[in-house]
Amino acid sequence: MPSHRHTTVKKPGGGLSGKWLLAAIAAIALGVGGGALSLHWKRRAPAAPIHKGGAALLESNGQVTVSGKIRPQHIVPVKAGMDGDLDSFLVDVGQDVFEGQALARIGASGLEQARGAAEAAVSAAQDQVARAESAVAAARMESSRADANQQRSRMADDRVQQVWDRQQTLFRAGAGSRQAYEKAQHDFESARQDSEIMDKAVRASTEQLTSSQNSLTAAQKNLAERSQDLEAAQNNMQSAEVRSPVDGLVVERNGEPGKPAMGDLFEIATDMFALEVVLEPPPPVVNRLRPGQQALVLIPDLQSAGIPGTVKAINGGEVVVEFECTLPAVKPGMLADVRFKVE
Repeated sequence: MPSHRHTTVKKPGGGLSGKWLLAAIAAIALGVGGGALSLHWKRRAPAAPIHKGGAALLESNGQVTVSGKIRPQHIVPVKAGMDGDLDSFLVDVGQDVFEGQALARIGASGLEQARGAAEAAVSAAQDQVARAESAVAAARMESSRADANQQRSRMADDRVQQVWDRQQTLFRAGAGSRQAYEKAQHDFESARQDSEIMDKAVRASTEQLTSSQNSLTAAQKNLAERSQDLEAAQNNMQSAEVRSPVDGLVVERNGEPGKPAMGDLFEIATDMFALEVVLEPPPPVVNRLRPGQQALVLIPDLQSAGIPGTVKAINGGEVVVEFECTLPAVKPGMLADVRFKVE
C-alpha cells in the first residue's frame, strides 16, 4: 500500500515578498515624515529676499525694500564761538541737554588765567579808588577848615585894622599914647601875618583837594579800564564754553581734545518724534520713486508693525523718507527697512 507523504510546497520568493513589503511601508512613512518636517521649517523660516545693491525686490507683489539709517528731521548744528584748540567735551552723544548748557570748552586753561589776572587788577583798582576817595574826603574837610580859619582871620584882621587906623589918627593928633599906638601896631602886624598864614593854608588845602580829585579821577578811569578787561576775559570764557542753543538730544559730536575746534562740534535734535530714513537705492529703484510717495518703515530691532512714511526728497541717488514715531525705543542711528510699492 503506498505511503502518503505531506509535502510543503514553497512559493517562489515568498520570504522576500514580506521584507519588501516592510521596506516599502518604511519608505512611505519616511517620505511622509520628511515632507511634514520640510513643510514645518518652511513655515517657520521663510527664505529671505536676496538684496542687490541695498534693495530687495519682491517680485510677487511689486514691492521694493531698501535699508538705511534713521536720523532726526530737525537738527541744530553747534559751532565753536572762537578759534582755538578743543580743551574738553562735557556731554556725550545720546545725552539730553538744555538751552544754555555747556557742551565743551575751548582753550579754557589760558583764558581762566587771564580772567584771574583781570579780576586781581580790578580788585587793586577798586582799592586805589577807595583810597583816592578817602583822600578827597580828607582834603575837603581840610579845605573847609582852612576856609573857616581864613574867614575868622579876616574878620579879626578887619577889627585890628580899624583899631590900628584909629590909634594912628590919635597918635598923630597927639591925643593917643605911644603905648596904645605900639600895641595897636603890633596887633595889626600879628593879624596880618595870621591872615597870610590862613591864605596859604587855604591855597594848600585847595591844591591838595584838586590833586586828590585828579587822583580819584585817574583811579576811576583805571578801574573802568580794568573792568573792561575783566568783562572781555569773562566774554572770552563764555565764548570758550560752547553752549547749547536749544533743548534737545545730542545726536552727533565731532572733534578731538587737543586739536583745533573746526566745523560743527555738535548736532542736537530738537524733535525726537519727527524722524527720517536716508536711503541709497540702486538707480533703477530711484527712477521709480517720486516725492510724496507712500512708504512703510520697518524697524528690524523691534517686533512692531510698520510705520507709515512719505518720500520727502530725492537728491541724486539719495532718497529721504520722513515719518513720525512716538516709540521711545526708536532712536537716531538705528537701521530701518523702508518698503515701497512700485509699478
